[in-house]
Amino acid sequence: MNNIRQTEDYLKGQMEPVEALLFKARLLTNPLLRMNVRLQQKAYSLISFFHRNQLKQEVNAVHEQLFNDPEKEAFRQQISHIFNP
Repeated sequence: MNNIRQTEDYLKGQMEPVEALLFKARLLTNPLLRMNVRLQQKAYSLISFFHRNQLKQEVNAVHEQLFNDPEKEAFRQQISHIFNP
């Protein structure tokens, strides 16, 4: 568990400079730690990718509600007027 916390601190840039230097030295000498750091980086990337996709779906849903609902015609006209004066 300690390696996971240290890896997280390292990847987020939350280590003191001396501590980060020691962690980098451990990365050079410990292939298992190096692999775990790469896996944790990939996990962060996947989480970020998932979050972006989820946010994009939410934005698209709001767009659909605002621009396809006949009751929102006045809103659409106001927006259109802002961007096409």
